[in-house]
Amino acid sequence: MRIALFTAVLLALPLFVATPAQGKVIIPNANQNGVGAGWIQTFPDGATGNVHPVSGIVPGQVNPIVSASAVEYEPVENVLYVADFWGQAVRVYDASGNGGVAPLRTLKSLSLGQARIARVDRVRDELVAIAGMTRICTWPRLANGEDVAPTRCIPWGASSGSASQLNNPGGLALNRARREIVVGDYSSAQPYTNRILVFARSADANASAPLRVIEGPNTQLGSGTNVRVIVDEQRQFIIALAGTRHDDSTTSARILVFAADASGDAAPIRAVQGALAGLELSPGEYPTGLGYDEVNQMSLAAIGTNNPAGQGRVIAHWEFAQGDALPIYTLTGSQTGIGSVPGSPTATSDRLFRDGFD
Repeated sequence: MRIALFTAVLLALPLFVATPAQGKVIIPNANQNGVGAGWIQTFPDGATGNVHPVSGIVPGQVNPIVSASAVEYEPVENVLYVADFWGQAVRVYDASGNGGVAPLRTLKSLSLGQARIARVDRVRDELVAIAGMTRICTWPRLANGEDVAPTRCIPWGASSGSASQLNNPGGLALNRARREIVVGDYSSAQPYTNRILVFARSADANASAPLRVIEGPNTQLGSGTNVRVIVDEQRQFIIALAGTRHDDSTTSARILVFAADASGDAAPIRAVQGALAGLELSPGEYPTGLGYDEVNQMSLAAIGTNNPAGQGRVIAHWEFAQGDALPIYTLTGSQTGIGSVPGSPTATSDRLFRDGFD
């Protein structure tokens, strides 16, 4: 019945045709149930509004994906690394795949559990993921199989001997040039202060204390929301999507830009927020993901809703925007196939030289 259901949906929508992927903005769906569960849509550069994707990867007979909470594009292999949260796996797909295609590789591990985000460091041949909603673990990049042990883990902050301060990490990015892991998190005690933890790439087990913590009122990170993070490695900025959840179930979200070496109660270099920016959210809406388009220098903020029948959206802002700046574009609507909880998106790019292959 499940296969028949998706077959019927695909026949009803014109977006999944047998053409190579032409788009550059790639949006995953993190919701487990309903239309769009586990789908990964590709949109052309410059697309906006309620438009059809040019291609998409969907669950099927040979593709067991359940949800897609984040996607990472790797240009050398031309593949997508997808965190399948409810499927408890990291699945790797051909970036030009379309329809119910099989993953090229699947990483499952007792240490992985529910994977929120997976990032790739190709130079060091590593895959780094938020594992079990509490830890940051590293595997070989080509890891494949049912129970692959990690090479390192930054343990949960409440674990015996841990100095990591990790509580409930929701954001993960790599600064490969600085050999650092950047994590978005919030404190374990009220008012659940949002913060960014920066670790050495080699952090592991008892040697897990963060190098720096960005936290405090001047940061404008707020409280009570997940903190999504990306890194502009060329210009050395940390970009965060965070905010404050209010008593009326609304959220004021913000896109904040920090220097890569920021520490403590550091003020952001730039902040985008407000109704025109699309970041004053309706009741039940909240930030669900953050991606980066390094070619066009844009952040890609995913906004979801607690209503399973509702529609999420992805809002693109120029990296150097400030204040209540209008988005460059917004993708949302029934034709997009974006469900109630879009995950952390990505955009195609060529990271060869910045990754050290020159």
